[in-house]
Amino acid sequence: MNTARKLARSAPRHLVLIVLCAAMVYPLLIMLLTSLKSNTEVLQNPTGLPLSPTLGNFLTTWVQGDFGPLFVNSLALTLISMVVSTLVAALAAYAVVRKAGRLGSAFYMLLAAGIFLPMQLAIIPQFRVVRSLGLIDSYAGVVAVYISGAIPFGVFLMAAFMRQIPREIVEAATIDGAGYFHMFFRIFFPLSRPAIVTYWVIMGVSIWNDYLVPYLFLTDPTKRTLTTGVLYFKQQYLADWGNIMAGVVIMSLPVLLLFVFAQRYFVSGLYAGAVK
Repeated sequence: MNTARKLARSAPRHLVLIVLCAAMVYPLLIMLLTSLKSNTEVLQNPTGLPLSPTLGNFLTTWVQGDFGPLFVNSLALTLISMVVSTLVAALAAYAVVRKAGRLGSAFYMLLAAGIFLPMQLAIIPQFRVVRSLGLIDSYAGVVAVYISGAIPFGVFLMAAFMRQIPREIVEAATIDGAGYFHMFFRIFFPLSRPAIVTYWVIMGVSIWNDYLVPYLFLTDPTKRTLTTGVLYFKQQYLADWGNIMAGVVIMSLPVLLLFVFAQRYFVSGLYAGAVK
């Protein structure tokens, strides 16, 4: 009887979650199905299952759309930006946690305030700074913009997680003679793995999917990323939705794989970021 009551009480909540999940999965499913259809079949049967599935759209997109170099460019920009920003943000968070006080709190609040600054609002001053440094049409300029935008959230998230590391572990390491940086690389950084993975999922996906920065800062067609490359590919294949959706699937696949392999740490990292 109690079990039936619990199921009855939880049924509306589960129903809402199922509807929300279906609403989120449906566009992805349509995108995948469209990528497996010829353009004629897309126009005749836009939402149904493909009658004659084909992988030709992916081959056309990869070869004629030159998606190989675009994929490498996006991957390099994302990895370099995330590796550097992770190390810098982790060191800054470690300094804030170890040097608790008014100065540390003020520094932490100054960095955390960057979370609330929209990238679109900062793009003009960032463009002027990058141009004055002579880094327009350079990957270094794009990486610098990405790092500056990713560090505030990283400090906020990792500092919240590092504060939960037991004091006994720190005291034991201090007694054993562990130095300041030795303690960071052997204790704080490894134990912050859930926060780091969460940081990679959120900010890495944001950098991978970003369109505005590469479009404004990179003018050389050989330096395009996948997001800008998909736009030019769409202009070339204006009404060929099979090829266009194949390009979008290629662009989305690394993000989906990252989330699948990182979801074990993702929830715990988000939970840590919500705790003061």
